[in-house]
This record gives sequence, C-alpha cells and structure tokens, in this order.
Amino acid sequence: MFILGVVMMSAVLVMAFVRGSSAGGGAQALDLAQTVAGASSVAPATATGATTAGGPSAGGASAAPASAGPSAPAGPLAPSALSGYSWPLANAIITLPFGPSPWGEFFVKGDRFHDGVDMATQCGDRVRAAHAGTVLAASRKYDDYMGWTSSPAAYYHLLDQKGWWNSLPIVIVVDDGNGYRSIYAHESSVSVKVGQKIKAGQIIGVEGATGNASGCHVHYGLFSPLETSTFELDPAVVAKDLMPQYEIARVDPFKVLPFRCDIPEMRTLRPAEATACGPLPSATPKAGHTE
Repeated sequence: MFILGVVMMSAVLVMAFVRGSSAGGGAQALDLAQTVAGASSVAPATATGATTAGGPSAGGASAAPASAGPSAPAGPLAPSALSGYSWPLANAIITLPFGPSPWGEFFVKGDRFHDGVDMATQCGDRVRAAHAGTVLAASRKYDDYMGWTSSPAAYYHLLDQKGWWNSLPIVIVVDDGNGYRSIYAHESSVSVKVGQKIKAGQIIGVEGATGNASGCHVHYGLFSPLETSTFELDPAVVAKDLMPQYEIARVDPFKVLPFRCDIPEMRTLRPAEATACGPLPSATPKAGHTE
C-alpha cells in the first residue's frame, strides 16, 4: 500500500503501506493513462534532495536550449513494452488488487486507491525478485527511493523523535534497469544488500507482516522515476505524520506479471490472453485484507 508505514498507528484505520502510472508521452501515454486514469497530470515542485518526478524541467525549472546537451527522456516505457517479470510469490492468493479500494491510503480522482498488489501464500515463504536489477533499499529505511515528490525530512525527524522506526515495514526497493523500480513490502527479513545486483527469481527476503499488516503478505508496487503523474496521500496522514503529500503514480503490476487465468483483474486488463482461459470457478471468499 500503502505507505509502509508505521506511524499510522493512530487514527487512520487504513494505514498500511506501502507506498505500486500514467502518461509519459506519445503512444506510451495512452497505455499509462489507462493505468492510472485521473491521477494528477504534473508532479508538484520537488524539494532539494527529494526524488524527482519528472525530467530536468520538473518543479518549474526552465528547459535547457536544444544545443546544451542531450535531451531528457520523453518519459517511461509503456507497461506493454516491459518484459522479464515474474511473480514474487509462487501461486499467491491476491488479497488486494491495484486500484480503487476503501483500504487505499492514496487518492486518485477523489477515490481512495491502493497503489500496488497485495499477495499472500504463508508466513516464512521465500520472496523472489520479480525482475533483475540493483538493490536500492533493503530495510526499514526506504523512503528515499519510493518516489515521493518532496523531501521526507520532516517525517524522518518525527520517526527519530518518537522512536517509531521499528514499527515500519521492512521494504526492498530494486532498480529494475528498465526505467522502473519494484517495491516489495512487509518482509520479515531480507537476504540482499544495498548495491547488490540480483537476478529475476532470486530469493531476496522472507514473507512477513512487518509494519501495519494484518497478516503475512507481500505488497508489490511498480513505478518509474520518469513518470510525472502523481497519487495524493491521504491529507489526514500528511498532517499527522508529516509525510510528503504526493508520490509518483504507480503502474498496475498485473500489466507486467505473467498472466494467470484465475485472476479476474488480469482477464480484464489483458483480454487477448484471456481468450485461452476457461470460465472462472465459483467465487470463493478472499483471504482478507492484509495491508
């Protein structure tokens, strides 16, 4: 979810995390816009030291002349152009999909929104890398790599002041090497280190329930630092926990993970692949909210 956070140990019932896209440019923009329809079209100005939500012009800076050097990337690859992804958990139950949800702690087009996919197997199961890449974070200190559009310094100060760091989830953030980052939240432990090169399918941690989680699961999120659209964090959380107001918009992981006929949302997103599927089995109760 998802802020990954802690701190939402107060009034906000829906705190969880984790903090998992819209227009990037040209034909790619349509694909991404369908993913996060209604997300803000331009990220707010980025504070010094914060993750940038766009190219060099983000935050209002004037564009450099064409002769000043290489031009900035037009935007992220469309999700349909991404490849090489696999499931972080094998045969996982989907406990909360990406999209509008009363459990979401972000807002898109006025509705609460869950910014990733929650999946679960069992406590202690091995979490595997969904894509090859480089580890950016593997601990409770991950916010510098989560795509906030302003500095989380005030939030860090509050965590220090209140001694709340240990109530945060353990999170792994990986640069997938294709302009996107993968987020894996709520691990009970990790088996990788910052700077480590990893392969798709490599064990990176253990499924757990650290942070604000009602059960063991993995919150998997996906975003591009090149994206300029944003999701708005619940204003009540921003005010109480001094967190940044916006994160870079996420992509629905169901667009890139291997297709599964048993997931209705995947059938809707990828109808061409769904033609080979039989009828869905009778509806069965989901495992429950685990964010």
